[in-house]
Amino acid sequence: MICAMAQASVMLTGGIDLSLGVTLSMMTAILATTMGSGPGGILFAVALALAAGVGVGLVMGSVITFGRLPAIIVTLAFSYVWKGVALYILPVPGGNIPASFSRFMSGADGIPGAAITVVLCLIGWKLFKNTRAGLALYATGDNAKAAYANGVNIVTARISAYVVSGLLMAVAGMLLVAQMGSGDPNVGLPYQMNSIAAAVLGGVSFLGGVGQMKGAVFGAFIITSLINILFFSGISAFYQYIVQGGILIVAIGIKAIGYYRNGGEE
Repeated sequence: MICAMAQASVMLTGGIDLSLGVTLSMMTAILATTMGSGPGGILFAVALALAAGVGVGLVMGSVITFGRLPAIIVTLAFSYVWKGVALYILPVPGGNIPASFSRFMSGADGIPGAAITVVLCLIGWKLFKNTRAGLALYATGDNAKAAYANGVNIVTARISAYVVSGLLMAVAGMLLVAQMGSGDPNVGLPYQMNSIAAAVLGGVSFLGGVGQMKGAVFGAFIITSLINILFFSGISAFYQYIVQGGILIVAIGIKAIGYYRNGGEE
């Protein structure tokens, strides 16, 4: 769900992030190698991951915006960079995740930390969306030229979308290391395509300017439920990938049909 939200924030500006899965892997590597056994170590690791998320978003958003380069090419290129960083930090799966952190996120202590985290992210997005920066993000994705003509700072809007995405990926990394109990420089790849499928399935447009975070979260819920059903039904993982790809194709097809039926207007 958090990965779908991160992807959706970029798609709302008309872009797409093909480095999302590798960024998630890098976040798990950072967290697993910096978390100590005490609360101080956890707070330091969380702060470091959030700062790294902001840095990732600033770098990619700036290159895309100021270089006027296609997001799909830039994020694909940076996926190799972040992959190298993740492997440098943590060459093999491992690291130290305190048991207290895992228990909190899993709800073993009676507090559903993961659920609370998702709700807080949705509330945070709701507050951000209603600000001038949030409205600028939607306006830029809908029609960048018109937004610029009306005084919208489209440079800031585009960069802020990637910063929000980076922050959300840091949060997703926290949830993932709590679940695994370690970090893994290769764990994020499946989340990359699923985040795109979930966002599209939830009504977020590839063309930008249209979509809601709650829709992306609902799309992630549908995909995760379907994967779990296939898994517990004993269906081979090969067919699971085929089904996920089929979902993405159908979701994109439905959006394309709606787009052309409306004469090219969302």
